[in-house]
Amino acid sequence: MHPALHTILLDQPTTASKDFAQQLASTANEAAQQVTSKTKEVTQAAKDMFQSAATRAEDTLVQSRQYVRENPLPVALGAFTLGLTLGCLLGLTRHPEPTLRERFSW
Repeated sequence: MHPALHTILLDQPTTASKDFAQQLASTANEAAQQVTSKTKEVTQAAKDMFQSAATRAEDTLVQSRQYVRENPLPVALGAFTLGLTLGCLLGLTRHPEPTLRERFSW
């Protein structure tokens, strides 16, 4: 075989494999950059949603405190009524203590 032809045949697969490896590395790099970019976007969106929820919760707390200060009697009566209702409902679920005769009856 001619030495020039031998060199061409041996160099061509090496060049093709190097090109393929470079393309593969380039594609992998682009994919990694896209994943990083999307991760940053999702992280920022999550931070924004958390901040929005925290702000709404704080606003609701401030409004609730203001309502309680402005209307203490209705709030106190509502809390008493709720407590009384829950107490009555929980009291109904208790089973009465069995008598001595009921305990030892066969």
